[in-house]
Amino acid sequence: MNSKKIAQFLKGFLKLWKQKGFLIIFLLITIYLTFFWLSPYILKYFQTSYNQKFIFYSVSEPLVSLLKFSLVLTFILLFPFLWYFLISFFNFLYSFKKGHFWLFYILGLFLFYLGIVFCYKVTLPFGIKFLISFKTEKIEPAISLGHFVNFFSFFILAFGLIFELPLFICFLSMGKIINPSKLGNYRKEIFFMIVVIAALVTPTPDAFNMSLLAIPLYILFELGLFLSKLIQKSEVTSNVSNTPLEDIQKEQKKD
Repeated sequence: MNSKKIAQFLKGFLKLWKQKGFLIIFLLITIYLTFFWLSPYILKYFQTSYNQKFIFYSVSEPLVSLLKFSLVLTFILLFPFLWYFLISFFNFLYSFKKGHFWLFYILGLFLFYLGIVFCYKVTLPFGIKFLISFKTEKIEPAISLGHFVNFFSFFILAFGLIFELPLFICFLSMGKIINPSKLGNYRKEIFFMIVVIAALVTPTPDAFNMSLLAIPLYILFELGLFLSKLIQKSEVTSNVSNTPLEDIQKEQKKD
């Protein structure tokens, strides 16, 4: 990475912050307070969905939980803007083609929200149902509001960011940090690492839930390799096509 380019990007960001900083902060606070107001209703919906009543063990726990939950919801809503900033940073470093820039941006949003939906619709229901199933006649589950917010926030954000794996592979490849062709030779080792990650991230220890994350992750890894190789080929083709026509004609006359 070029340190001068990074410095130039940060300089441009600070200039933008000076011009629009007040407006950005105002919008952030407005969105955050809106989610803070809506959080009790959203958490009440989760109580109904999971058929559980949330409790708290300290006076400050409800307030702290709502603050955390509002922050997570704000991050999810504003992710398109944060992702645009991040893609712009990589674009500044690697000088994407215009088509590649919008491909990375749209695909990144799709994968992030796909990970969130997958976690919310598949992983969390199975995980919570499995963990609550250990109740007995003498042991009834009582879910702490703070613990639920931490549990929910961690898995929602973790799945959303993990599903960005193909693009992270592309960026590492474009930065010459990894070679997608050589990386493909270690599929067995990478699949084992993915299984280990799935075992650590999924909320239940059973093989079924582990496979629900491990299989999509491996597919995303293969997608990342495919995109990296495709971009490498397009860059090579572009370099060849950019050869001046006059030089080609001179070579033909010499022959």
